[in-house]
Amino acid sequence: MKNIFLLLLIIIVLLKSAEAQTSRKIAYVSDDNPSGVFQVFTMDENGENKKQISSMSTDCFFPRWSPDGSKIAFNTDDSRIFVIDNANSATPDDPRYLFSGEHPSYSMDGEFIVFNSDFEGVLTIYAMEQYTSEPFIISSLGYSNQQVLSKDGSKIVFSSFYNGGKEIILIDLDDTTENNLYKISDNNNANLLPDISSDNMLVIWASFNQNLQGTIHIYKAAKETALTKGIESANLPKFSPDDSKIGFVSISGSSVKLYTMNTDGSNKQSYNVNGGSVANYRWMDDERILYDAEDGNHYTVGILNTKSGKSEALTGKGSNMHPDAQN
Repeated sequence: MKNIFLLLLIIIVLLKSAEAQTSRKIAYVSDDNPSGVFQVFTMDENGENKKQISSMSTDCFFPRWSPDGSKIAFNTDDSRIFVIDNANSATPDDPRYLFSGEHPSYSMDGEFIVFNSDFEGVLTIYAMEQYTSEPFIISSLGYSNQQVLSKDGSKIVFSSFYNGGKEIILIDLDDTTENNLYKISDNNNANLLPDISSDNMLVIWASFNQNLQGTIHIYKAAKETALTKGIESANLPKFSPDDSKIGFVSISGSSVKLYTMNTDGSNKQSYNVNGGSVANYRWMDDERILYDAEDGNHYTVGILNTKSGKSEALTGKGSNMHPDAQN
């Protein structure tokens, strides 16, 4: 009996250890601090061990983890980009200034930060090595933003003004010729917020008509197809990590609900999430979605399990937004 008890104890310890090793940190911003200014926080994926890791005099937004989970890039509300080194350690470094801009994200190898800036007069897309003083331009088109890098770093998709319309553009970063830019949207609407599949074969985006009603489109085999006809207004499409599902939100009046569907538009499922209307979200894995939602008074960060339909709030006091999980 004693040996059986010891064996069970060892198994429990091993399971707890494995759970601790696979737990991923979540970065987000919160005003639940003495200053009341939005600052960068981290927490465990179960909502425990919340920790403030920035102390800026201005609001901080859109924190993004580096691929190795050691750094966090974010922007302030006065359009400056900062990086926190050793963000996952007991003593994170103070934020260091990178450049003027917004919406930073890391390249897949972690060497570059890609961001939007208008420091040369027109808002467009730049990339910058973390310890250099000058960025280089990625899109030479006017007013380019909402960029997403492919997982292998060879492609970038974004929204840009092109020949009089707001279009979805793909650039082949491996092609150094002048013919590496492709317009892939093929409609007369405003095309926004693209995403690209992990094999680079599919691109999705939201297309908005003059009444600001959005439809999710997919680009496959050089053809554009609408996927969400019949839904009042759809926005923010994102592939699941295995590319089997597409997440999106549906806007109806003052309510914003989270949906998933197959890549052919079938099997649409809606979810009620803890916290109110969905504002931002990211896939954590093939079943779970990390989101923030607002109820008119404050924002809540939570996780939705798309398999069970259950959502769990991870934050309580204050407003908590813009979550991102380590890879």
